[in-house]
Amino acid sequence: MKITHLVSGLALLALGTGAALADPEVDADHCSLETLRGTLAYAFVESPPGQLQGGLLGIPTSSSGEEYYDGKGHMKYYQFVSDGTNSYTNSGTGTYTVTKNCIATVTYEYDGAQSGRPWVYFVVPDGSGYYWNSNQSAGVLSAGRVTRISHADLLP
Repeated sequence: MKITHLVSGLALLALGTGAALADPEVDADHCSLETLRGTLAYAFVESPPGQLQGGLLGIPTSSSGEEYYDGKGHMKYYQFVSDGTNSYTNSGTGTYTVTKNCIATVTYEYDGAQSGRPWVYFVVPDGSGYYWNSNQSAGVLSAGRVTRISHADLLP
């Protein structure tokens, strides 16, 4: 008899608390500004259409860098670009939004002005990174995956 009451009590307790707890599977599949919080790193090669490799001004170009997202809609970036002979760095800031369905729109700024069109990224729901494809209509083919390397701000 005591065991039956104990099992019944545990079942009622589980039902009562189950309604109050959020389903972790449902919550894990939604994004917010906070999803991108942290420093993310990337590397890629740019290529103009019709060429195996080539980027900025029609010559092979590689790029790597870091971006820091603050979880509140602001970001900053640091980038290294090389064509194998010349290289340069640039940095700046920007703003971003993230939909519940994990689509981010990022607007980069360079020297205080918007730099190109806003980019569209497909964010991994756990915040471990995002996928991108150039939508700048500048005659350069590029795409890649960006990976979170830290929750901290690691940019110089």
